[in-house]
Amino acid sequence: MNIPPVILNASKKHTATLVFLHGLGDTGVGWAGALNTIKPDYLKVICPTAPMLPVTINGGMAMPAWYDIMSLDENDKLREDGGGVQESVDYLINVVNGELRHNIKPERVIIGGFSQGGAVALRTALTGGVRFGGCVGLSCYLPGDVDDISLPDQPIQTPIFQAHGDSDEVVTHSRGLKTSQLLQKYFANHKFVTYPGMGHEGTLQELKNVKQFIESCCPPE
Repeated sequence: MNIPPVILNASKKHTATLVFLHGLGDTGVGWAGALNTIKPDYLKVICPTAPMLPVTINGGMAMPAWYDIMSLDENDKLREDGGGVQESVDYLINVVNGELRHNIKPERVIIGGFSQGGAVALRTALTGGVRFGGCVGLSCYLPGDVDDISLPDQPIQTPIFQAHGDSDEVVTHSRGLKTSQLLQKYFANHKFVTYPGMGHEGTLQELKNVKQFIESCCPPE
């Protein structure tokens, strides 16, 4: 059974939405509390929980996951389940479409996530064909092989905020940096921030920077 998303409603008039996906093994509750401390009063936050999936790198144990991960080898093009990645991209776009039906414009919707959730968000920004208000990718990477993606000729206008700790023991900083260098080729506005000494986690400074990004992409109306 799918767990309903955690929804933090705007405390004033709702004019923008953030959809944020958690990392492997977490739930929507995991990030909702942190995001609640930084959200502007006009912002609605949606934190879905991934379905329970068996994850190969964890011995086939079922846990909340946006897709299966078969390998941690950064050079293995088959390290992620491409079909599962696409299903999660489709799911995220469906959540965004739900906001559009409530008269929120796509350029007032920010997508984002941490680790595996951030990977889905980056892939969605790259392939979704939508000019989102912004995309937040924390401690993450671009899943799959970019050679398999049909990309537009013109730079994508969705602003990207990508952040990574240089002491990350799960998703290496070098992988995050490599992802950023790739994305800079396709996005007109991409920022990559490194946090010295930060592992596979979030910090108060990172949250502060996310808040600044949200308010720059979707200022009060």
